[in-house]
Amino acid sequence: MSEVVIAKLKLWKKDPVQFVRDNFHVEPDKWQADALTIFADQNDHYRIALRACSGPGKSTVLAWCALNFLVCYGGNGNYPKGVAISITLDNLKTGLWAELSFWMNKSKFITHFFTWTQTKIFANERPDVWWLAARSFPAGSDTETIGKTLSGLHAKYLLYIVDESGAIPPAIIKTAEQGLGETLTRQGGFAKILTAGNPITTDGLLYAVAKMPSWHNIKITSDPEDPNR
Repeated sequence: MSEVVIAKLKLWKKDPVQFVRDNFHVEPDKWQADALTIFADQNDHYRIALRACSGPGKSTVLAWCALNFLVCYGGNGNYPKGVAISITLDNLKTGLWAELSFWMNKSKFITHFFTWTQTKIFANERPDVWWLAARSFPAGSDTETIGKTLSGLHAKYLLYIVDESGAIPPAIIKTAEQGLGETLTRQGGFAKILTAGNPITTDGLLYAVAKMPSWHNIKITSDPEDPNR
């Protein structure tokens, strides 16, 4: 890998907003830029929640963070691994997973080094250990079964994404918390839990984390006078 590419990766790791500009040729909204900046913080903000109505660009932010994670982390025998789930498999396929494909195809750099499939995005160099997987659970599953979809990850660089979490049971996050704790004990380890959705019920994960001080909550309004709309 050339020195120019290595320098770019270091820049993008520190500044995911520039990663978005360089690879996708768009300018993030203010709240999106804030979320990307918080995602890059390796010393804090390990848990990030995006709360909003439908359509402001939550899945876009999740996709940008996921691609930044895959592209910029790893090395010296340590490779990034991640899992993405949603309220249903169809929702994941038509929502976040389609969003990942959309943005990947806008970047010649990313599509040169990574491959998108219906179930996994992987590094062409090491497809066995460098990936983000789409996982699902059967309809009507209990909390334990849903939680198992997030299990089995062990890596120095780790990412959990729970999309459309308004109605997903809060208890499933315990599995991700275990992986988060394990990774953060490693020297130089990087781990994040990202969730996003519409606040549709007081029984869901999104409502639960809104009250937890350990979570960084980003609320996106529809107020036209609010720069974070």
